Amino acid sequence: MVETSMRAKGIRRPKGRKFYEIDANYRLGGRPGFTLENEDTVKRYLRNAAPKPRYSEFPGKPSFLFDKKLGRAPRDMEVYGEHWLVSDRLKAVFEAVDRDALAFTPCEVRLPNGAEGPPRWLCTVVRVLDALDEEASRITIGEDQGQKCYLLKAGMSLVFREEAVGAAHMFRMAYFEPVVICDQLVKDACQQAELKGILFQDVLKL
Repeated sequence: MVETSMRAKGIRRPKGRKFYEIDANYRLGGRPGFTLENEDTVKRYLRNAAPKPRYSEFPGKPSFLFDKKLGRAPRDMEVYGEHWLVSDRLKAVFEAVDRDALAFTPCEVRLPNGAEGPPRWLCTVVRVLDALDEEASRITIGEDQGQKCYLLKAGMSLVFREEAVGAAHMFRMAYFEPVVICDQLVKDACQQAELKGILFQDVLKL
């Protein structure tokens, strides 16, 4: 990988919406108590999170075991590979604020006694936007196998172009698709619903 340029502008607060990186809250600590029981069957369908997940091609529902012997009780958002494992409540919030941004597939959840567990969904953000204002952001721009990419490092600051974001409330970053961005509306909706296990990081202070 070759670094081709470095943007090092001073941080400025945009006048428009606030944006956040959104992900499961790894800072809370403790291993979540679940495992995918039919991983051998579905794992090859889970490799690509975006932009086109293969949920429609699954040979069957992902089947999770929730067991306190494996760790703490799963929260509303957990990570499985490059996907989120989300509760019914979080799915409802996401669909209410930006239905077109995400794809979901239902999961089976089993408890150690054989009983049915709480509903869960595998989820991924499928919208990808080339919306970063590179001149206003503090970010390293690199090249990987001849393709432009962003090298996200500590101390970076991201500013997005409102005209490129448009009506979207959640999206992945072009040139660095593992990162999911949301706006204040998503954060407020999640907090009002008292959802657990979600981390929001101000993109101006990463």
